[in-house]
Order: sequence, then structure tokens, then C-alpha cells
Amino acid sequence: MILCPRMEKDNPNMLKMFNNDEVREFLGINPPRNEQLILEMIRNRNETEWTVALKDNDEFIGDVMIPEVAEGYLCEIDSRFIREHWGCGFAYEAVSAVIEHSKTILNLKRLFATIYNKNVKSKNLIKNLGFTLVALLPESNLLGRVTDVAYYSCIV
Repeated sequence: MILCPRMEKDNPNMLKMFNNDEVREFLGINPPRNEQLILEMIRNRNETEWTVALKDNDEFIGDVMIPEVAEGYLCEIDSRFIREHWGCGFAYEAVSAVIEHSKTILNLKRLFATIYNKNVKSKNLIKNLGFTLVALLPESNLLGRVTDVAYYSCIV
């Protein structure tokens, strides 16, 4: 697994990821569903959004991002993967690398993750990375979707 900037060549696999019903179940209300919207997302990326690619062929299998940093101290961490790559250890490896980047390069002090409460795999991943459940927020806003949200936090 490698982390690299998002590129237009990632578009077909991003489209595959965003149009998979199992993946969409855990995303916000309006993830991009067509090539044009995904191209806009790729072109508007920032330096804290990475493609997760297979080392041997540079194929997009998911992404990891820090959507925004608050006061140089706090940020959210998020990841998404093509369904076929769930449970293979790639998310752990990629999110670990971004946590290390957050600590050593961005000098952040705390990370948080807001996770759809039914997303057991993501909750287990984040707990295995040292995050602690801070609150379960019933009927909360998660990217435009009203759902129960688990809020995790970690000092880095």
C-alpha cells in the first residue's frame, strides 16, 4: 500500500467505490456518483487528501483524508475503501500513516473521528489505532444524513 496525491487516473475506481451500495451506506447523503463530480473532487483536492493505492500496480483502492485542521491543533481523520478491499489491513496501514503525518509533519495534538454507529468495522479500526469513544450521539448530522454517530478522539 502507498499513499499518493489523488489523480485523474483514480476516477474509474473512485466511481466504483462511490456507487457501491455497501460503501454508500456509511457515507454522507450526497457522495459523488458520476465521473464529472469525481473529477471536480480530484481537481479540488488539498494536500491532506491521499489516494491509497496498491504498491505493485498503483491502483486506487481507497482514500484517507483530513478534511480540515482547526487552529493547528485538532483535525478529523476519515477513510473510505472499495468494498473488495475491506478487511485486508489496508485501512489500518493507511490511517496509521496519516496519524503519524498529523503528529510529525502537521504537529497536531488531537485527532477525532465521527463514525456512523452501525459501521462496526470502522469503529473497530479506530479503536485499534488508539482512539477512545467519547460519545454516542443519537440522531446527529453526519454529512447531511441524520443517524446515530459514534465520536472518537485520540491525543497524538
